[in-house]
Amino acid sequence: MLDTVIYAFVQSDLMGQIIVIALVGFSMYAWCIMLQKFFDLQEIRKSCQQFRRAFEAANYSPLAMANTLGQFKGPLKEMCAAGLEELKLILQRDGGGYALSFRHCLLSRKLTADEIDKIRSTMNRIMTNHLLQMEERMSTLGTIVSMSPMLGLFGRVWGVMLTFIGIAKAGRPDLPAIAPGISGALLTTVAGLLVAIPSVIGNNYILFLLQTIEVSMDTFCEDFITSLRLEETNLPQEFSGGKPGAEAPVQGEA
Repeated sequence: MLDTVIYAFVQSDLMGQIIVIALVGFSMYAWCIMLQKFFDLQEIRKSCQQFRRAFEAANYSPLAMANTLGQFKGPLKEMCAAGLEELKLILQRDGGGYALSFRHCLLSRKLTADEIDKIRSTMNRIMTNHLLQMEERMSTLGTIVSMSPMLGLFGRVWGVMLTFIGIAKAGRPDLPAIAPGISGALLTTVAGLLVAIPSVIGNNYILFLLQTIEVSMDTFCEDFITSLRLEETNLPQEFSGGKPGAEAPVQGEA
């Protein structure tokens, strides 16, 4: 089979050979993108699942996650850390209640709608940054997916055109006259399909992983905000407006 491909490549004209070489280069680059994205997104999805299980085990309490953030990694951990940091800044304006709030996993007071929106905005900004990082080079992969069949089609049309030109010059369908055109037409068509088919499959699976992670991040953000809205405020009265305490143990990014 390899001998057949090599023979067809040698018999092709210069344009056909250039198209085949370009398609081989696109294929290698597409595989590099797909493999990197596959392993990176699988790891991110796994980290999201682990953090989600821990969040559920903590009864969906954001404050209960403050001391355990260092055990996790990934976008959900960073979203949670950003949300808790924003919550700490909000509670600091009230005095010392924030330290006890994190210590006892209870808010010193109910949050206002504007404060909730500010926390949501902070978490959404972290989510957007992660999505942009994860979607990096996906447009390049999509371009390769769309362009490969077109290059194959161009090579086929070019080869057919050369075939008719060869017949016209020879005055009859002589094999040496039509071989370069036919070889180029068939080889570029096959090369275009060999590049496009795996790229389409890989691109669709990567988009599925991205969608799964995006849904996980969006769901976590909503659960985080909902939990803050429903969080109990049963701190002792003397603590809810007391002197500033020690800084809450909210861990930032690892």
